Amino acid sequence: MAFAEERRAGTQENLSQLAAQTPEGAQLEGEVASPDYLIGPGDVIELLVLRNPDLSGVYTVRPDGRVSTPLIEDLVIVGHTPTTLARELEEKLSVYVQDPIITVIVRSFVGDLRQQIRVVGAAQQPRAVAFRDRMTVLDVMIAVGGLSSGADGNSAILLRREGDGEERRQIELRLDDLVDGGDSSANVAMEPGDVIIIPEGFFSGDWRVTPTISFNQTFTDNVDLDPDGQEEEAFISTVSPGITFSANAARIRWAFSGDVALSNQNGGEDEGFNADIDLNSSGNVEVFEDLFFIDGSASVSQEVLNNDTADSGSDDNNSNRDTIQNYRFSPYLQNRFGDFASAETRYRLSQVFIDSDDVSNTTEHELSYNLSSGEDFTQFTWRLALSASEATSSDDDDVSRRDINFTTTYAVTRQFFLIGTVGYQQFDDGDSDNDISDPTWRTALRWQPSSRTQVEVGYGQSDDETSFDGTVRYDISPRTRFTASYDETLRTSQEALGRNLDNIVFNPDTGQFENGDTGQVVDSANDLPFEVDDETTRVSTFRMGLNGSRGRNTFGSNFRIQTEDNGGGDEDQTEYGLRADWGRTLNNRTRFNTSGEYEYNDLGDSIETEYTFRSGLSYSVFNNVSASVNYTFRLRESDTSSDDEFMENAVTVGLSATF
Repeated sequence: MAFAEERRAGTQENLSQLAAQTPEGAQLEGEVASPDYLIGPGDVIELLVLRNPDLSGVYTVRPDGRVSTPLIEDLVIVGHTPTTLARELEEKLSVYVQDPIITVIVRSFVGDLRQQIRVVGAAQQPRAVAFRDRMTVLDVMIAVGGLSSGADGNSAILLRREGDGEERRQIELRLDDLVDGGDSSANVAMEPGDVIIIPEGFFSGDWRVTPTISFNQTFTDNVDLDPDGQEEEAFISTVSPGITFSANAARIRWAFSGDVALSNQNGGEDEGFNADIDLNSSGNVEVFEDLFFIDGSASVSQEVLNNDTADSGSDDNNSNRDTIQNYRFSPYLQNRFGDFASAETRYRLSQVFIDSDDVSNTTEHELSYNLSSGEDFTQFTWRLALSASEATSSDDDDVSRRDINFTTTYAVTRQFFLIGTVGYQQFDDGDSDNDISDPTWRTALRWQPSSRTQVEVGYGQSDDETSFDGTVRYDISPRTRFTASYDETLRTSQEALGRNLDNIVFNPDTGQFENGDTGQVVDSANDLPFEVDDETTRVSTFRMGLNGSRGRNTFGSNFRIQTEDNGGGDEDQTEYGLRADWGRTLNNRTRFNTSGEYEYNDLGDSIETEYTFRSGLSYSVFNNVSASVNYTFRLRESDTSSDDEFMENAVTVGLSATF
């Protein structure tokens, strides 16, 4: 349910009704007669010189309050009425024209500052409005389009000048009652020079709560993902009640999407009743304005913990999957030191719970402080970053980090930037091979020819090794983006899950969670290319993707190479992945989607290859009810053991509804 949309629709209806109920020229208590109109900057005036059309013309008053005519340059006209301006022009033109007769017509009104009504804050179109005789606050609200979705209209105030001085008195306004409630008693007569200030409300904004329920019937010809000759068929019936919530308010940005999948399987190892939770959540709350904030995010899903293990291409078949719960909570303070610098002090609590005896649950506490240059620095900017974290594992050694970095950026030109970083790093995970206590450094070049393009390439030392890194972003169109990146890092699986969680964002236009860098839709932040385990590994990642939409089509093509250096005697692992997606809206009720995916996993002692193809059709039966049919094919091959190979075909027919 979209509360902000209802408010906007009601606002426009109420404004129209109130405007119709208020007769033109009606006298309200306290109303004053308007003085003759004073011309102001931005006004459009027409000068008509009798019998001299070549001296006539239409002019816009410049911000300095002047206009230039064919015979008179830089004539100051601000503060004149049309009549007094005509008389002054006649006097000045009399030097060139005998007995000139001039008429001044104001074609477009902005008005002298002393006659404007200024509206600031949470209006649909905050701006200055020219004062008119018998103007009321309702007339002003109609002129600025009403209240914005985040406005606290009943906390608005009107500032009115007292006498000839600069002192102003405050008048409380009830704009919510007037605009949303249609209460004409909240209407107030305006005076020239009034200022209306409309604050934002903590909870005012766009709130949407959408209960959902879906029914899926899946048939799979290999429910346990067994090798050739051992397949077992099964039907999986699933009911998933859920809810999607999003808040886009003045000081709250939050989204949540979750459901409980209640399924019954009539065959295979997991035969019987099962219940699983799937959710994603991400958001920010501004508790105290411009000072204290809270970030939070969460993801719960069923994932394969070991890439040696088979994984179904069907969402309803949870064979070999375990539940991962991934949470982050982060309050922080922001401070400004004038135009010199700004600071952020942040605490982050991260927790990962894994429903498996083979992997540790982890709780991490991190404290960080960042000090960044302010507006006093333009060509040369800087940033100081300090952080300390402690991660406690339930079954393995704890992980301790300490980092300090000082980064400077120098704008060589408007397009090219030099970046340099120096710092120090400490890392301890209980394994002496991974103990680090060394300086760090990085130098980089950034090229940013426009807001659509950014390329950065760097080289430096971190995690006790030197390496290259780089990113490329190019917005081909407002809805299509190309990205590429390469980086190397030392991390645990739990740290990788936390970083994935930080990168998911909610798109209010689509109602889905997306990767913040690529814009690609993500179902979960808990999917890792390698094992979810307790080891510290050095991971090198290259990604490249093209994602976007054009007309009725959405598309994506994403490629990755990821290498995991396990150190010691463990085998290194490399994964190559390629995925292509395409969807098309066939008509206002029907949409077609298809995707293909290829994965090549070199696990050191074996090579596993997977091919996945998906295709589906959805149909909107009613505005809130849709039906779908989806087909999934997955083939897994192994060069060492046929026991690791399987092929699965799955067909799912579904019906979903929103309320």
